[in-house]
Amino acid sequence: MGEVVIYTKTDCPYCQKVVQDYKAGGINFKEVNTSVDAAAKQFVQEKFSAGIVPVIVKDGKLVSTGYNGGG
Repeated sequence: MGEVVIYTKTDCPYCQKVVQDYKAGGINFKEVNTSVDAAAKQFVQEKFSAGIVPVIVKDGKLVSTGYNGGG
């Protein structure tokens, strides 16, 4: 599996759930909190036109935005 990055924000229950699901599934990922990283927030908005989190990116390609109930 390639590099997975999950963009989240503080106190987002959907973000917490997807992170929990990935951990439970044994999927390695990097979490980037856009609440504390303004550059990451801008990057996600500009690169993926994402206005909501979580944003899941694998190998630089958008996998999903928002929580879709899975990992």
